[in-house]
Amino acid sequence: MTFFQPIPWHEGEQIMHEAMGTSEFSNPTIPAVSPQLTSHLKVAPTIAIGTLDKQGRPWTTLWGGEKGFGQVLTDGIVAMKTAVTGKHDPVIELLVGNKATGEIKLEEGKGRMVSGLTIDLMTRKRVKMFGRMIAGTLTEREDEITGNQDAVVEIQLVMTIEQSLANCPKYLNGRRITPTFARPRLIYDAPELRQDAKDLLNKADMFFMTTVSQNEDMDTNHRGGPAGFVRVFSDGTGKEPAAIYWPEYSGNKLYQSLGNMTVNPVCGICIPDFDTGNMLYLTGTTKISMKEDASAILPKTNLCVKVTITSARFVTAALPFRGNLEATDPSPYNPQIRYLKTEKAPVQINGSSSSPLQPQQATLLSQVRLTPTISRFRFRLPTNATAYKAGQYVTLDFSQHLDIGWSHMRDDDPRSINDDFVRTFTVSSPPPPRGTVTQPGGEVKEGEFEVTVRNVGVVTEWMFKHAPLEGSRERARMGEVEVRVLGFGGEFAVQQEETGEKVWFVAAGVGITPLLSSVGDLHFARVRVLWTLRAADLGFALDLLTATPEVAQALTLFVTGSIEEGKSRDVLEELRRTGAKVVERRMQEGDLEAGDVDVKKYYLCTGVPMRKQLTQWLSGKELIFEDFNF
Repeated sequence: MTFFQPIPWHEGEQIMHEAMGTSEFSNPTIPAVSPQLTSHLKVAPTIAIGTLDKQGRPWTTLWGGEKGFGQVLTDGIVAMKTAVTGKHDPVIELLVGNKATGEIKLEEGKGRMVSGLTIDLMTRKRVKMFGRMIAGTLTEREDEITGNQDAVVEIQLVMTIEQSLANCPKYLNGRRITPTFARPRLIYDAPELRQDAKDLLNKADMFFMTTVSQNEDMDTNHRGGPAGFVRVFSDGTGKEPAAIYWPEYSGNKLYQSLGNMTVNPVCGICIPDFDTGNMLYLTGTTKISMKEDASAILPKTNLCVKVTITSARFVTAALPFRGNLEATDPSPYNPQIRYLKTEKAPVQINGSSSSPLQPQQATLLSQVRLTPTISRFRFRLPTNATAYKAGQYVTLDFSQHLDIGWSHMRDDDPRSINDDFVRTFTVSSPPPPRGTVTQPGGEVKEGEFEVTVRNVGVVTEWMFKHAPLEGSRERARMGEVEVRVLGFGGEFAVQQEETGEKVWFVAAGVGITPLLSSVGDLHFARVRVLWTLRAADLGFALDLLTATPEVAQALTLFVTGSIEEGKSRDVLEELRRTGAKVVERRMQEGDLEAGDVDVKKYYLCTGVPMRKQLTQWLSGKELIFEDFNF
């Protein structure tokens, strides 16, 4: 067994460790070819490669398509042979030139710095390497179908390896790689981002990046997340340079890429489109924002990287492979997209501009189980808390109950790695006057509010477990449960400017809740409510109509899913007896009567896919909705 002296942390890594309060530990990077790299070169179908141009700017590319492109020749020397695009690849141009002549290019002296990342998206394995180029060549390889040699080429590269390190499988989105032939066409080579590049970035769930620490170390790695996790800034005029931003998700705390950017703020990136083979290559200057500064740019982010683009190259059909769309498998660690503050206003944490609400603890009083997956929860605020308005949401922080601190991997609950446990729920109870008022959930006293939510994740699951059922003895046994309230915000109250104004409210599932807080302010003779609900959730509709019977005259309820005989059928008939119209099918375009000229407003409270469909059906109408995808 061979033992190696640990590689010391370089200056940039030390700066990042200190800034992020990382505990001291040894650098796990191996100063040689690791066993993981030896085996992965034989089985990985793709590899990302990075190097520097004459200006010291990093560039990154992605090669491969077939397994077995690399092998270890002798101790510390690796050889690679793989199909690549024949034109417009900046890394190939830097390493061996842009002509497939078969001439061998030899490196003199220490050799050109080259870093790489072998990656298999099906097994979610990746291994980093850094070393120096010894020799390389670019040769033609005939396309057996067309006989075309112009764009079908092969690179051979030999390099010494100075460092290698196997990485964790987090944020790798699974794809099955299948080889094809590249047909590269340069669309543009300029500093700005044009629309085709923006479109690629908006759908990208992965990119590859190269950073460098002076002339002593280089790192090529991947960043992944949900499609659209890379956010684009471009004013469209060219007056300001284009930039991209991304959140640095919880990782292994080595900070090798960020450490490089700390002492040498440059980065080279390639963003592949696995469906079309298109590729965006770019290089630029970097800025790292941490903690409060990061959150001010990308809310809910502890670390954020900005790359101001100095050069970009968009090439269509550049990849000699595709990532099989049918095999796409998102990483279970991917959090929700985080939008730039300039794109989407962050959650407000104040009751009003004149009366700011400082975070306070609210008591979770009770829950009423409406269906197996939907409950209504009642909270009591401190007596000095700012009141909410109809149509607002409340922002609650559950971290004191659920956050167990940092961990590298957490396969039992992967989404919790990047979860701040802050959630936003629509308040479903109208603002009570002083004293008490009768609401769907019974008497709601001053200082109380209710939310009606579906059990869909770690936070709501906690609520279902820890909120005592109304009328039970659980509260005495469990004691009072408190949740941190960050505040109220939003303006989604359903309003009629005058008695005769006709408005429509279209909802799906628990999307009906914004209507509940405005019931007392509406004239339902001039209101139409279209609500689609699963058959399993009919108890929710019955509870609503029992407490607020005036809604029935305005309601058309679309029931989806199978209606079971017995209890479900009985509930369905009971709903019809309230006067509501009940339809056992999905909502259709004709149900909206889009040609009704008397309708002035359509309030929409559905999921994004259904809202897109409604937007098409109601083209030209005044649509009002609030996006809760914070």
